[in-house]
Amino acid sequence: MSDYRSFLSFGRGCIAACIVSAVALTIAPSARAADIKISDGTIVKVDAGNSVRVLLTASASASAVNPTKPAAAPSASVVEGKILRVNADDKSITVTAIVAGKPTDRVIKWSSIKSISIIGSSAAADSKTGTAIAAAPPAKRTIFIMPWEGTVGEGARHDEIEAIGKEADKIGPHQIIILEVISPGGLVTEGDEIDATLMDLKKRHRVIAWIKEAISAAAFTSLHCDEIYFQRVGTLGAITMFAGTKSIEGAELDAWQKKVGDVTEVGGRNRWVGEAMVTNAPLLSYDRDENGNIKWYNTLEGKYPLSDAIQNLTLNADIAMHCKFADGIANNPDELIALLHLNKEDVVISPVGYKIHKDWQALLEDCKEQKPKIIRDAMNPAGSDNVAQIGSQIKAIKQLILWWDKCAPCMQLDGPQVPPKEELEKQLKQLRKQLGEIQKQKKG
Repeated sequence: MSDYRSFLSFGRGCIAACIVSAVALTIAPSARAADIKISDGTIVKVDAGNSVRVLLTASASASAVNPTKPAAAPSASVVEGKILRVNADDKSITVTAIVAGKPTDRVIKWSSIKSISIIGSSAAADSKTGTAIAAAPPAKRTIFIMPWEGTVGEGARHDEIEAIGKEADKIGPHQIIILEVISPGGLVTEGDEIDATLMDLKKRHRVIAWIKEAISAAAFTSLHCDEIYFQRVGTLGAITMFAGTKSIEGAELDAWQKKVGDVTEVGGRNRWVGEAMVTNAPLLSYDRDENGNIKWYNTLEGKYPLSDAIQNLTLNADIAMHCKFADGIANNPDELIALLHLNKEDVVISPVGYKIHKDWQALLEDCKEQKPKIIRDAMNPAGSDNVAQIGSQIKAIKQLILWWDKCAPCMQLDGPQVPPKEELEKQLKQLRKQLGEIQKQKKG
């Protein structure tokens, strides 16, 4: 455009000006903002000029704009660059990225986008002079890391995932939230809450699972995430549902297996992998060609067997990487940041995720310590007479009710057993009535 303005400034006439304007209109990239619908159905607003980071689906690749001049290197699963244009007609975006040290235009279909995040602001233009004004240096990118630790439904809950989501919302959409999963599994009922929470959270933010231990309900949680990274010792799988002490069977098992398969697909992975984690019966194997492409089989005909009907599937880090179930292996936040194609110097890890985790774990430990003491006080009340003893019982029961309000999972799941809150409230009412009658008799 600057060349055309220089040409016009020499006063070559109205005809030349019109010709130049027409040419400019044919080559200028669209500056119109648009809502694009990516592979998981999420709607994202983008605009020409946005600097973006695009994570592609496993089967997708970003093609060069000019097919006669292919890109200098194979398309990566991540493309970073500036949006040249948003093409609503064929539902694609064109991104100018640096490949082998050279700018290369890539056309990416909306349906091939696993996630897209805006990573910087473009330069503005002075409306009077047309001169580009450099944008201010962008602030460091905030990343949220939250340990998600303990039994699902007690130490690891949907509540903490909701809490970290609300903190990310304060900055704006498309934040990076990393769940460091350290859990042996737990309550399936909590899995239902987690499913709803993560499905909603993924509409606004990029949610990543970082696996140290993800068994059963914790594996189900992790499968929701579009990106899964393992720690070197990480394990994921064995998503068995129990009814009491017995694993479910029949129609209930079929429904659960379908649910896990659906969630696996939502995360961009082959549903057979998730289904093989539910029960022993499904067979699973895969082939890997010289380019690293994976072909899955729900039989044992593949070169690499994973599930052989003897036990349900659990993946370690090496196997998860070989079959491309995992996106990478990182033992610490710095290694993970590098795998996310971010520079350590350009990001800051928010302490809020660690605080949410620490506060809940501390409350759990406090409840576990106080609960047996309070129960003893209620069962063996202190006092030299009935009035004092009933007063001690009332105090203890009020404390138990308070703990139900503050830390219901501990009260429900950890021993020693304690009556439900509603039953305690009835007992409290009866004790107060009894105390009143005794005091009334003494006055009479």
